[in-house]
Amino acid sequence: MRRVSIKFSQTEEVARFVRILNRYDVEASVKCGSRTVDAKSIMGVLALAKSKTAPLILQTEAECPELMEELAPFAA
Repeated sequence: MRRVSIKFSQTEEVARFVRILNRYDVEASVKCGSRTVDAKSIMGVLALAKSKTAPLILQTEAECPELMEELAPFAA
């Protein structure tokens, strides 16, 4: 399991983030306070993380360096 803090300043960034995650075989969630949503759900991420820093939790057995490189622009 990996945790990365993410932040979005525009709605388009959320859409790009979700498209990237959907290309990979990982389970991912975004947590904000006591709420957790599927990070592959654009509506869930929009509702929770827009204009806030939130932790992204990736659950995978692989290291996924390509995924982490693609997610780097969203790191808070």
